[in-house]
Amino acid sequence: MITSFSTETKSAQIARQIEEMILTKVYQAGDPLPSQQELADEFKASSRSIREAFKQLEAKGLVEISQGRRATVKSNNLDQFVASLSSSLISNHTADKKLLLDLMQVRTTVEVSATRELSRSDQRTILVRSLDNLTTKMEQLLPRLKDGDADAAIQWNSHDFNFHKTLIDSNENVILTAIYENLSPLLYQSMDQISNTYIELEKSTREHRYLVDALEQGQTDLAVALALVHLTAIRGKLEATII
Repeated sequence: MITSFSTETKSAQIARQIEEMILTKVYQAGDPLPSQQELADEFKASSRSIREAFKQLEAKGLVEISQGRRATVKSNNLDQFVASLSSSLISNHTADKKLLLDLMQVRTTVEVSATRELSRSDQRTILVRSLDNLTTKMEQLLPRLKDGDADAAIQWNSHDFNFHKTLIDSNENVILTAIYENLSPLLYQSMDQISNTYIELEKSTREHRYLVDALEQGQTDLAVALALVHLTAIRGKLEATII
């Protein structure tokens, strides 16, 4: 039974539900989908709505449509669609300032959402332990960073990247996460231009530790606030750096 959304057409509602079944592998790659008539009966929709839904799924690379044959599942993921969308965004905006700041906003949305859900999860122990280990490595680098050790700065940046990637990868919004991951190299390339003083790196390391502690204790509001403040500061530095 279709859940009604006033802003969606009938075909979009049908496409969304079939897409969910494909992504969750109710239908596996290579499987034929039910006939158009069977789907029309199931969804209480016209054949036209079913055909339009199939076109939407085909455009995303999820189904393959052949004349006179049932539509078949082409892929159980949106990798091809997301990669195409990402390439289109890059070519249309040519890595301008607005695109980079919009991408930073996507990162903030994904990471804050992931932080919220992780803090509430009963299965967060392993992920939080990974975040704790990365933060400990960052803390151990502080004496070398204070002495201006360039290699320590490279290592710190690597641990910082893996910290945030671990958080982002825990997010349950598959589409949003996939879009971010395809575009993130563009963002990180720009972020490499940002120079941080020892005081800023030490402050950032403390913020990582506070976030880990809040996640470990399941303090959702505090964890979300810490993540948001940290990412807002990064956005500010990015905005001041890029032309």
